[in-house]
Amino acid sequence: MNEDGSKKSGMKPLLLVVLTVFIDLVGFGLIIPVLPTYARQLNADGTMVGLLMASYSVMQFFFTPFWGRLSDKVGRRPILLVSLLASSIGYIIWGFSTSLVMLFLARMVAGAGNANIAVAQAYVSDVTAPENRAKGMGMVGAAFGLGFVLGPAIGGFCAGFGLAMIGFVAAGFSILDLILTFFLLPEPPKRSQAGTERFGLGQNFYWETIKDPSLKTSLAIFFISTFAFANMETTLVLLTHDQFKFTTNMNSWMFTYVGLLIVMVQGGMIHRLSKKYGEKKLIGVGSILVALGLLLTPATVSLVVLGLALALLAIGSGINNPSNQSMLSKLASADRVGGVLGVGQSLATLGRIIGPIVGGMSYQYLGMSAPYWIGAVAMVVAFVLSLKLPVLPTKAAT
Repeated sequence: MNEDGSKKSGMKPLLLVVLTVFIDLVGFGLIIPVLPTYARQLNADGTMVGLLMASYSVMQFFFTPFWGRLSDKVGRRPILLVSLLASSIGYIIWGFSTSLVMLFLARMVAGAGNANIAVAQAYVSDVTAPENRAKGMGMVGAAFGLGFVLGPAIGGFCAGFGLAMIGFVAAGFSILDLILTFFLLPEPPKRSQAGTERFGLGQNFYWETIKDPSLKTSLAIFFISTFAFANMETTLVLLTHDQFKFTTNMNSWMFTYVGLLIVMVQGGMIHRLSKKYGEKKLIGVGSILVALGLLLTPATVSLVVLGLALALLAIGSGINNPSNQSMLSKLASADRVGGVLGVGQSLATLGRIIGPIVGGMSYQYLGMSAPYWIGAVAMVVAFVLSLKLPVLPTKAAT
């Protein structure tokens, strides 16, 4: 009886933290399909769109480790509250934006607020037993994917009321989460050092990890894959507007389609595939699928080809990313897994900074196909690197 009650009392805060991650990604998903269009209305060119997209990730690059380490010292709950307040303010600024300067400010403030994923993961570590931790992290991952799917769909509906309205809707979600967190989320009874373990190990640890012969190939694939996907993500709305004459609503449904495919792969297929084929093969196959999708995306004005290209992109990314994360966690020694995954996350964030800048500039100066060719070449490099990865033991699928 007491054990059941303990499980139930531990489940409520876990679900609230999962809700926080979900709402973060709903806000992100709401904005992504409409950001380039809104920026163009404010006279932004391709380069400026890329910088605008990158500004969000720059703030995440700095604030993810900052929030994680700070939450070890002052508590998870206060940091979640502060970060949710920052997200709300960022989205409200978006709603009132009348210039590119305000749009940049909106994305930077929201980026700082939405960098609370490390705190959410640390909270999961605090309130789950070791044998249930993977399940808790899986719930966080599912919320991440579901938020990315529903965000664009909600954004497509809201776009009919104006692009500014999307900011207010995203702010409403964050304010709701802020209220629920304030009244319902307790501070964990025992706080670990999960934030510091993952993000506070110093420059020496980062350099040693990146140079580690057993880890550097997987880490390089982390960076390259994120860079290539961010190239596409930044310019896709520009491409569909210029080449396919998509409306904002159509772009939102397009991102919903991509997100659904990724969630279906990661939620229903990847576990069985990894057991049967192993991470090395899946990383290689995923890299090739993404490369093919990138090459096909700008190839014609056929919506059928575009749909096929986006399917290849989504399936390839859905296979590649979790497989590489699993590979990295298995290659790292048990006492360094958290820190090594933190380095991988930092490199992925760096890819989300450089990718939009390269994508936006190449779209403007080299033509609308350029970002996709650059991304495809990068994914071919990722495939070649995957051949150097070790073969890890696999279990037969059940």
